[in-house]
Amino acid sequence: MKKKYSVLLLLALFTALQVTGQTKKEEKQRKQEVVLDENGKQIFDDVKERSKIKYNFVPMPFYDPTSKWGISLINMFNYYPDKNDLVSPPSSTVFAISGTTNKSLMGGFKQSLYLKEDLWRINAMAFYGQINSTMLLLEDPQEVGSPVVSVDPATGIFSANLMVERRVFSRVYVGVGYLFNGRKVEGSNEEERAILQRNGFSEDWVSAHGLRYSVTFDSRDNIYYPYAGLYFKTNIDQMMGENATNIYTADYRQFFTLGDNVSNVLAVHGFGRFVSESASRNYWSSYGRSGPAVQRGYEQGKYMDRNLITAEAEFRKETPWMNHKLGFVGALSMGKVFGSNNGSGQSYNFQDAEWLPAIALGVRYRLLPYERMNLKFDYAQGKDGAVFYFGISEAF
Repeated sequence: MKKKYSVLLLLALFTALQVTGQTKKEEKQRKQEVVLDENGKQIFDDVKERSKIKYNFVPMPFYDPTSKWGISLINMFNYYPDKNDLVSPPSSTVFAISGTTNKSLMGGFKQSLYLKEDLWRINAMAFYGQINSTMLLLEDPQEVGSPVVSVDPATGIFSANLMVERRVFSRVYVGVGYLFNGRKVEGSNEEERAILQRNGFSEDWVSAHGLRYSVTFDSRDNIYYPYAGLYFKTNIDQMMGENATNIYTADYRQFFTLGDNVSNVLAVHGFGRFVSESASRNYWSSYGRSGPAVQRGYEQGKYMDRNLITAEAEFRKETPWMNHKLGFVGALSMGKVFGSNNGSGQSYNFQDAEWLPAIALGVRYRLLPYERMNLKFDYAQGKDGAVFYFGISEAF
């Protein structure tokens, strides 16, 4: 097992030290063209950079706390629909498929469009997969003092959404979107199936759909790796149908250049997800991953409750090494999931819920210098042990 992990780590490092899709000649030219301003920011020819489609194929080894070790095959296109638009962030189209050592299999598509000098933002995604994981559940939630047991279900997931946002004031966007989610949870034996059923999970597909309303303030100087700026987004998800509920999220991010050089950045992040008290467990928050937000250092499924809050601070360091492509991060975080003391042992009010601290260290490799898009490798230590994260772009 250790040998397998070592091979995957070496493969991850090898992948992170490449710029995929570039010839040696192009790389040599790029090295010669690196120019910095007085604040350490790279200078580019905007018109030239925005005139081409940038394709990268990234075979990315990863470790996800839910699905364990695996590999993702990522096909990514970055481009600018209007070559005369020098304001909009890069649009992107991504196709990916992933397989893991615990036989999970996932595939997905994501489309992001930024149009008319960032007047319109359109995002769409679809995801399907079967994720084999471990859950900690009460053996019988109806019995007081019921013991916590471990089950290993296979969770089928299908998710799709479309979000359209328009700028209405300087840096302020309002948006509306449509969400669809389907899930089924199958136990590996009769005993597990009974436990899952008693905890509110179904072996049949349970679907939900609804509308999302959002308000966003965004003054970041870059969507992938900001040197400065503030991002605040609040969503209301109005779910429809049987057992419908409302879900509220708030996402705050702020970035500070330390001193007068952009190679040193302090990034702070706060995130909250709050669900109606009557919501079924299908809508609960799981510390480790809740929607698009990742809480580093914790395995998804172990800590679950209706609501989630987390706060983190991360120091980001760019270096001149490897032609200004190598960087490092260090982060501290704290959070918890909570709800209300209902006597079941599944939900605890804010005061009684335990705090979940974590520390993380990471390496970055600049895949797309103009867009400031990075390959990442993070090691995070939580209360229960260490987890690893490989991927593209930042934790927040």
